[in-house]
Amino acid sequence: MSIDRHKVFVSYYHQDDQFYKNVLVQMQYFNEEKWKYELVFDDYSVGEGDIDDSKITDERIRVIIRDEYIKDATVLVLLCGKNSKYRKHIDWEIHAAMFDTEKNPKMGILVVNLPGVNNYIRASDEEEKNIIATGGNWVHLRSRQEFEKAYPYMPERIIDNFMAGQGITVVNWDTISNNPKKLLALIDKAFIRKNENVYDHSRPLKRRNS
Repeated sequence: MSIDRHKVFVSYYHQDDQFYKNVLVQMQYFNEEKWKYELVFDDYSVGEGDIDDSKITDERIRVIIRDEYIKDATVLVLLCGKNSKYRKHIDWEIHAAMFDTEKNPKMGILVVNLPGVNNYIRASDEEEKNIIATGGNWVHLRSRQEFEKAYPYMPERIIDNFMAGQGITVVNWDTISNNPKKLLALIDKAFIRKNENVYDHSRPLKRRNS
């Protein structure tokens, strides 16, 4: 039985991590049912644009990001680099993905640690543990301090949702870059989980790059 492909928005810091985004959107796998190679996902990303947020509300920013940037995507893949957590546009995109309205339903979220980023990995269920790291030494984190130590490069809004127990999986780049079927499976599982997650999006939007 084949795994469904999905509409994905890739959130990343364009200046640092464009190479990894380019590799990701061109990644293919062999579909045995159709007996042909296909892209792992449909890319619904758009180029980074400037939004003057000096005179508009958080809610208006969310609407602009969801309606004009993320649009019809159902899964957000965050490429987590060394400077991702400091970029306001990445925070806005994560927030928009978590917000649920009739017009713009919430999305599944998958995080990919880029090379040089020493965040922990994280599985949202037992099956994912075998996809991400067979035989891995999994630990249970409890306090905010423990999470921040384990995920020094992770955007705070994602850590908020780790704390809230939401199903956001974290995988290393090397795990999926040489195995597109693993990426396909993880995106599919993020999509399936999206309606179960009750995201914490209470943190005010980041208004400046830090």
